[in-house]
Amino acid sequence: MKRCLFLVVAVLLLLAGCTDTINGKSVAEPRVALFHEQLNAGQYDQIYDEADDGFRNAAPREKVLALFAAIDTKLGKVQSSSISSWRVNTYNLATRVVLVADTRFEHGSGTETFTYGVSDGKATLIGYNINSLEMMTR
Repeated sequence: MKRCLFLVVAVLLLLAGCTDTINGKSVAEPRVALFHEQLNAGQYDQIYDEADDGFRNAAPREKVLALFAAIDTKLGKVQSSSISSWRVNTYNLATRVVLVADTRFEHGSGTETFTYGVSDGKATLIGYNINSLEMMTR
């Protein structure tokens, strides 16, 4: 009986992880659009506050907010963005989605990499990176 119960619990946990893996991209991708809306609206605090603890512990609030302000100052508002590549990994029941976006801003372009943790159908920002020649030279 205990063996059967253990097996049922193991299968349910495996299926829960599979659901996040299968739906990971579709859960995380709308968060990129929300990130851009918040960035354009200057809601940097909200982006930071809604991010994963690991994201917030990786850099002080002031540094992250300064990065977002620099993006706005040097590149301007997001005009368009499209996902150029993505991957979903699940390890130890933790699902990570990495989305790479080619983004056009008012004054240049950049390649953004977003990393989201997906759990229970919700995506939370774990990492953000932007590569942009215009941002470095403007």
